[in-house]
Amino acid sequence: MISRDLTSLPRRDAYRILSSLVIPRPIAWITTVDETGRVNLAPFSSFMGVFGPPILAFTVGRRRDGSLKDTHRNLRANGEAVVHLADLPLLEPLHASGAEADPEVSEVARLGLATEPSLLVAPPRLRDAPVALECRLNRELDLGPTTTLVLLAVVMAHAAERIWNAEHDCADASQWTPVVRLASVVGPNYGALGATFRLGPSELP
Repeated sequence: MISRDLTSLPRRDAYRILSSLVIPRPIAWITTVDETGRVNLAPFSSFMGVFGPPILAFTVGRRRDGSLKDTHRNLRANGEAVVHLADLPLLEPLHASGAEADPEVSEVARLGLATEPSLLVAPPRLRDAPVALECRLNRELDLGPTTTLVLLAVVMAHAAERIWNAEHDCADASQWTPVVRLASVVGPNYGALGATFRLGPSELP
């Protein structure tokens, strides 16, 4: 067994180790809009759902110069976002949208992604994403000088018909290939949901 004391390591080394162990990580692909209505799009792989009230949680860092990233700045300005989950056919634009760009650059326009209006929030939805969750900012929690935990309340959920199970009125994981992040030993590594399994009832929720 290999052991590492993460409290004694530089932040970057601790991140490298922990992110290689906590896998797979779902990716929040988030659209927001700035004060001019320009659409920003960015991926975040430190992301999860919190199931009591419908809440999504993700962490966002700062730019290299210490300023807020576009997603974070837009959320603070208007409190709205759409969180998408991408499948394998969207991997290339998902990856490309993570490149740091000037605030006046819209990743949606640069990548030629089609959008459609949301129902309850200002940021648009990506037309080809199989899942889109319209959200409003719930709260923020600073985790340090460069990292913030952001909680989003989900107000509207959209899913493509091809992934929906009408009998159970929910998405069927066996009908799509959601993209996930894996360890970044050499370059960003991704995976996709493969085989699924069904077991009998248990004590777990």
